[in-house]
Amino acid sequence: MAAGNPRFPDFAILDAIAYISDLRDATAAWTLTTAGLTLQVSLVVAAPPRLSYFCVCCVGRDKTTFTDAPDVVCSVGDHALIRVGFTTGDSTEHFIYRARGPDGRPSLDLLPDFDDYTDAENLLLPLGFVSHRKHLVIAALSDGPTDLQYYLHTRSTEPHSRWSKKLLRVEFPRGAARKSAMNDPVKVIALGGGLLGWVNLMEGILICDVLDPGVTALRFVPMPKLLPSNNELYDNESRARAIRDVTFSRGYIRCVEFEELVERRATTGSVVPDPWDMDELQDSEPAIDPPQEEEEDVIVGWRLITWYRTLTWNCWRKGNTVHSDELGTVSLPQIGGGGACALKVPLKDLKTAAPTLRGDGDVVYLATELHEQGETAWIVAVDTKRKLVGELMPCSSEGLYLYDPTYIPYVLTEYLVEKSDKAQVGKRNACHAPAPNTNRSKKQRQQLLQAGLEGQPSVPQLLQPPSVVRWCQQLAVLRVDEEILNAFEGS
Repeated sequence: MAAGNPRFPDFAILDAIAYISDLRDATAAWTLTTAGLTLQVSLVVAAPPRLSYFCVCCVGRDKTTFTDAPDVVCSVGDHALIRVGFTTGDSTEHFIYRARGPDGRPSLDLLPDFDDYTDAENLLLPLGFVSHRKHLVIAALSDGPTDLQYYLHTRSTEPHSRWSKKLLRVEFPRGAARKSAMNDPVKVIALGGGLLGWVNLMEGILICDVLDPGVTALRFVPMPKLLPSNNELYDNESRARAIRDVTFSRGYIRCVEFEELVERRATTGSVVPDPWDMDELQDSEPAIDPPQEEEEDVIVGWRLITWYRTLTWNCWRKGNTVHSDELGTVSLPQIGGGGACALKVPLKDLKTAAPTLRGDGDVVYLATELHEQGETAWIVAVDTKRKLVGELMPCSSEGLYLYDPTYIPYVLTEYLVEKSDKAQVGKRNACHAPAPNTNRSKKQRQQLLQAGLEGQPSVPQLLQPPSVVRWCQQLAVLRVDEEILNAFEGS
C-alpha cells in the first residue's frame, strides 16, 4: 500500500446476511452463473466492532431474480463462500469471493456442481480454501469408514477440474490418549501454505496440507482444558460458539475462552401449605412452617483467557487474562443516537457471550445484552492485554443471537490494490449507501424520526423489506471511525 493513503482495517466482522444492491466500486467482482447471468459481489468495509457486509446483484436484473437474501456460509482468511438462491436456472449456487485475487483485484468464482457433490459425499461444512498459483483449491472433509479416519475432498477452480477424494487417518500427539473422531467442525483456519485446520471448539483441530499429493494423515491438536464453569454449563459442541473462538496469525494458533462466573447462594423462602385449599388441619401440623433453605446459581461476572501455540509445540501457553471487575462501567449507546443520554452500567452486569478473536490475540469482540427481552444488543471490543474496553456498537437484538451470532470474522490484511485510488475506494466502502427509500410507511417514518434517523442515507435493501430495527442496525453499521474518515479527507 502506498504511503500517505488511508489504511483499511486488517480485520472485519462480516454480517452473514448480504444485501441485494448494485454497488460498483473497486471491491466489485463478477462471474457468470450456471444460467449465464452476470453476478456482481461488492464489499462494504467498516472498522470493528461495526459490521461489514456484502452487496450482491445480477447485472441488468432486479431483485426478483433472487429467491432470498444471499448469505455467507463461511470464510477463511479473505475468502468467503456466498450462497445465492435464484428464481431461474439452478435454485441455489455457491460462489467464492476473494478480497485480493490472483491479479491483486477482488475475484469471484462459481463452484459448479457443489450442491450435488456435497449431498452425494456428505461433506462436512465449513469448507477450506487455499490459493494455488492463480487458482483456488477448495477442501472439505467427510466421515471415513472408521472413527479415526476422514476423507479429504479437494477441487481446483481451474476450468474443467473435478473433485478428488483421499482417505486420511487421524494422527494424535505423542502421549495423548487416542479418541474417537471429533464431531463436526465449526470453522476452518488457514495456517499458511497449503495447511488448513478444521476446528471443533470443544475437542480440537484437524490439520492437513491439502496441496501435498502425498499427504496420508490429519494431525490432531487438542483444545485447551475448559474453565470450571464451562465444564458444567457447556457439555457439548453445539454451544461452543458461546464461549470459544480460534484463529491463526503470525505463526501462532490462538484460542480465547469466555467463562461466566457463578456463585451458589442460599436463599431463604417459606414454603407453606395454603389452609384455603385444606379440608382439615391436623394438630400435629405446626402453626408456622420453619423457613426452608434453598440454593440458586447467581452470575457474578465473567472472565476471559487466551492461549497460543505454534504448529510444532506440544502444549498451549497462557496469553492474557481479564476479569469483568477490571473493566468498570460502560456507556450503552442507542441505535441511531438521536441525542438520548447513554445508560451507564457496569460491564459485568451485561449478559455477555460469543467471543470473537482478532488475529493478534489481544482484542476480543463480545456480544452483549442488557435485558433478554430488550430490542438493542451491543458488540463490544475488549483489549485483554491492556484490560480496556473499546467502543460499543449498538445493533438489533433480533438478529444478533447472543450465544451463536451470525457475524463472521473476515481478514483483510492485503485488501487494497496499490494502483487503485484508495482514498475514494475507502470512502465508498465505508460510507456507501444508495438513494433513500421513499416508500416507507407513515408509521416507519415517524419511528425513524423519533430515532433521529430520518433524512440520513438508507442502506441497500434486502429482498424482503427490513424491519425498522434492522434499518437502524445497518444505519449504525455505516458509521465509520473518525480516524479513518479524517485520513480519507486528508488524502
